[in-house]
Amino acid sequence: MNSIVIGSGFGGIAAALRLRAKGHEVTLVEKHSDLGGRARVFKRNGFTFDGGPTVITAPYLINELFELFKKDPKDYIKISPLKIWYQFIFEDKIKFDYSGNETEMKNQIEKISKEDVKGYEKLVNFTKKIFDKGFTELADIPFDKPFVMMQQLPALLKLKSYKSVYSLVSSYIKNERLRRMLSMHPLLVGGNPFTTTSIYGLILYLEKKWGIHYSMGGTGNIIKGYEKLMSEVGINVMKKSEVTKIISKNGKIYGVQINGQNNLEADNVICNADPPAVYEKLLNENTNNSFLFNWKKIGWNIPWDYLSIILELKKYMITLNITP
Repeated sequence: MNSIVIGSGFGGIAAALRLRAKGHEVTLVEKHSDLGGRARVFKRNGFTFDGGPTVITAPYLINELFELFKKDPKDYIKISPLKIWYQFIFEDKIKFDYSGNETEMKNQIEKISKEDVKGYEKLVNFTKKIFDKGFTELADIPFDKPFVMMQQLPALLKLKSYKSVYSLVSSYIKNERLRRMLSMHPLLVGGNPFTTTSIYGLILYLEKKWGIHYSMGGTGNIIKGYEKLMSEVGINVMKKSEVTKIISKNGKIYGVQINGQNNLEADNVICNADPPAVYEKLLNENTNNSFLFNWKKIGWNIPWDYLSIILELKKYMITLNITP
């Protein structure tokens, strides 16, 4: 079984490794000269910068990919838990050390607003409900059909997904400083706490469940570790090779076109790119006229964020739990 994976972000690398673990012959295609996608590394003026995620919230998912091949993750990467996750400095120079130590968290909250300690406890409990639904139950469910999406509406409405993160936090917390601090999580994935759906509130509980960790040497070192692993297990990696078209015939995809010239055939094509770009740029033009294409295209432009939010949260959580 031959499989092609488009894109070498965490999702693409995870898909490639999982396919290889199932016995597929795998080719990973990346248009840039280095791997990583949004987790690429940039070097400027003697300094090295992580281009994407800087913290890790579910390290077991990273380790799992090494363990698929009976490899010890410690031979490839070093991930360390952080004692203090974030330090907030307010306008009057008061500091708040945000961590997984609930006693310390409540003590600091009490110093700022005693009446908000109970509200904080209720907020954490509510975000656990969002986590149980959004991560535990829905993380592996593809929202590829209207009916599947509609099925989730009652539960998502019950979880107040129509509210913004800031609005949800404000319903439990009265102090403005604490509201801002406890609603900051959408910023980690490029969102606005005042407009982003409250489903992103599950990140608050996610951090508390597994903690926050850091890759020593930067997130790019995880990519290096995976690149080494892929080489060892026989995954063919093609760099500077942009997929310009996904080739299909009679409703079946059978390969990709590289750099507008060469075609690669495969039994499976797994694409880690953003869906709108895939439908508009990579699939055959006649797809644009199909009902399914137009429905999906619209679906990505209407306020259904909370129904497809798992895709973005996976990128934040580095959720590499992709199955072929």
